[in-house]
Amino acid sequence: MLTLRSACRAAAACVVCCAVCASPALAGTSIALKRTAILHYISGLPAEQKTLVATQVNEYEVYIDCTSADRLRQMTGKRVALLGLELMNAIAYPPYESYLVDRAVTQTEAGGLVTMSWHERNPVEVCQRGEYYECAKKAMTAQTLQAVLTPGTREHQLWLSDVDAIAKVLRRLQSRGVVVLFRPYHEMNGNWFWWGQKDAYPRLWDALYDELVVRQKLENLIWVWSIDRDAPDAAPYFPARHRPDVVGTDVYEADPATPKYAAARAGLAALSGGAPFAITETGLAPASKVLDETNPAWVLLWGDNINVNWTWNGQCPSCNTPQQIAGFFALARIVTLDKLPPALRATISSGVANPHPLHQPEPYCPSQLH
Repeated sequence: MLTLRSACRAAAACVVCCAVCASPALAGTSIALKRTAILHYISGLPAEQKTLVATQVNEYEVYIDCTSADRLRQMTGKRVALLGLELMNAIAYPPYESYLVDRAVTQTEAGGLVTMSWHERNPVEVCQRGEYYECAKKAMTAQTLQAVLTPGTREHQLWLSDVDAIAKVLRRLQSRGVVVLFRPYHEMNGNWFWWGQKDAYPRLWDALYDELVVRQKLENLIWVWSIDRDAPDAAPYFPARHRPDVVGTDVYEADPATPKYAAARAGLAALSGGAPFAITETGLAPASKVLDETNPAWVLLWGDNINVNWTWNGQCPSCNTPQQIAGFFALARIVTLDKLPPALRATISSGVANPHPLHQPEPYCPSQLH
């Protein structure tokens, strides 16, 4: 693995590395080699001035045939290179895990990439529905977080139970050949999630890494750390021991050319020492000049914001029009699934099969008729 990693870093182009990873001698590529090839490709995108397009399929969508990704494909004729999914609900709703894995395996089988966020419920508070978005917004005091991070406490055991539960899902994905761009505890500079604006946040990130990678020995995770907007206050929350593989920002503004993108890019570059940068969530598709200024490895369009015409009242300042989406996909730098290097797609899909998917692969989605 070290020899291959060195060869990849020395390669003149990512495709060279990916061709090595996808050679017949490496049929059934190991998950560790897949992870290396994917991270190498992502790291090389800025030099090529290329940006992957992604969209988020949220927890309520995994069961249905027409997801945000399907609707986006119907709008543009293209599949996204990177599919966003959500680990929340995998703990408390047993059927959810299978549908989540199904979506991820289908994307991987096609040679595409997968990213997952985790809105972990506050593990020490009652969540009446078991696990859902509002549970992640139940506040936690600094003292309680200290207890969560202290082995032997009841608080730590409750947190650890949640971590072990998602580890089971991630291990299932690993066994199916899926590499996950894993984005836990995001927007930590805001105060809306229980992990937000906590001095001990770097310890929480490192503790999660220790549990999943060191103790659980998962090899299929690429770690993504993302702030809210430009975040001039992000430095205190940067991980202390386990640095992220990718850094990014979540931006929801009414201006597709907002300077917050560039400010976030500059701040994160100073913090991370050159880790790849991504726009990890956004409502409006960023303007072309934003992409040229920030050179992100990917842009993830939040599924709810793809088309303002689909909102219940048409009032959504950070939602796109069909014309904006068409213009974004037409940009020369945008990489859809079909534009991923063939050798990389072969590496990603190596050994992956989903012969009996739980959903229609290309459903016909209803749309508003006029």
